[in-house]
Amino acid sequence: MSAPLRVLAYKPSPEPQTIRMERLITCEPLELEYLATVLEGHEIFLLDGMVDSGDPVVAARDVGAQVVLVTAFITNIDRVLRIAAELRQHPDPPRLFVGGPHAEVVPEHFFAEGVDGVFFADQLRGIRTAVDRIAAGQAFDDVAGGAFPGEDGWQRNPAPPADPAELPIPRRVLFEDDPDRYYYLYYRRCASVKTALGCNERCSFCFCTRMHDGGYGPRPMESVLDEIEGISERNIFILDDNFLSSAGRVREFCAGLHERGLADAHEFIVYGGAGFVSHHQSLLPELRSVGVTGLIVGFESIRDDELRDMRKSTRRADNDRCVDLCRDHDIELFALFIVQPDWTSSDFRALARYVLEKRIVFATFATATVFPGTDLDPSPPPTGPGEGGWWRYDLLRLHEEPKHMSRMRFYLWLLVLYMVPSFTATGRRTMLRRFGLWGLIKASMKSWLVGIEFLVKLVIWR
Repeated sequence: MSAPLRVLAYKPSPEPQTIRMERLITCEPLELEYLATVLEGHEIFLLDGMVDSGDPVVAARDVGAQVVLVTAFITNIDRVLRIAAELRQHPDPPRLFVGGPHAEVVPEHFFAEGVDGVFFADQLRGIRTAVDRIAAGQAFDDVAGGAFPGEDGWQRNPAPPADPAELPIPRRVLFEDDPDRYYYLYYRRCASVKTALGCNERCSFCFCTRMHDGGYGPRPMESVLDEIEGISERNIFILDDNFLSSAGRVREFCAGLHERGLADAHEFIVYGGAGFVSHHQSLLPELRSVGVTGLIVGFESIRDDELRDMRKSTRRADNDRCVDLCRDHDIELFALFIVQPDWTSSDFRALARYVLEKRIVFATFATATVFPGTDLDPSPPPTGPGEGGWWRYDLLRLHEEPKHMSRMRFYLWLLVLYMVPSFTATGRRTMLRRFGLWGLIKASMKSWLVGIEFLVKLVIWR
């Protein structure tokens, strides 16, 4: 039997130029815990850069890592490549493999010296196979779902997308070690669960529609319920890009929780679409009865022409109805909007009025961002990592000059939108009810810190 390897799995910390939203939202690092699960039998060390400031290069040296695994978003590209270069300076450098959401869609961004492989399909299986091969002293550059450097450049080995039925129930080693580190606003000690891969929508701007080979793959509901049954904490964030994918699946979820006696055991926050809510309002009492108390909805716009351009399946009327139905059933709405570079001040004022009139307390506002690999990006895949500056894809930076105002005025309008709910009595009452008095004081202080940081960093790194 091959000797087990010492493996360090790392989730990078944010780049210094990005806004530190983890003060308000820090999710359980399922990607690291999945790695700990599938690599059982090896000696694995986990480092979550969102809550731990440890240097992964130093950590790799200290634990004597023979393999380093890094999971990455687009904003992490520059950091991953710096880690690769630094690890290569070790006298006996470990193998470095990259995976995660961005590697799944645009693996070419990690084709750089010091990277030994990038996994883009069925990642957990591929990583497990590669690590086992290394432990056995065998070649790994033919592992399916991975791309590896060779004499003639990088070679991609195709693989079908992961089978959702084979997604394991993760060992929650980091969450159970200190659940207080993980939260979503007022959902404290919040675990995370993934019930499906990919998304069944086709929004033009969204990176998620290209994941899972552009398809949608739900896990068997019994496996999902088994996982939920094993979580002792009350709050659970369902990470699916669109949990409200079908009425039948929602009914199966609700019925399963009732049958297992779990209907009162948890509170859930989930992603869903305004169209689903407005057309399946009879399901809202069922969802509320099993503990769905928070719904994150990508409204994106209050204008039908913009929604059509984004290929959204919803319209302004669906968004309006969704707001009213969530309020009627005491489901807290977290509304997501996109601000466009061609907006005038009147467009910003119109969105601010909408948020106020609809009494939306929790809302986020992102800048229009063309992510590589989406339908909005017509360029061919790159052959290498590019020129850097990937921190600019933090959804708060402009990617083209605004047409009707200066960049700083545009950013000030963005900050005003974030501040609007705090100006209303409804907003203050809702936040007091959700957070509690001490929680509201802490959340308010953190929000002001984020706002100050936003302005300071925009002055330094525009």
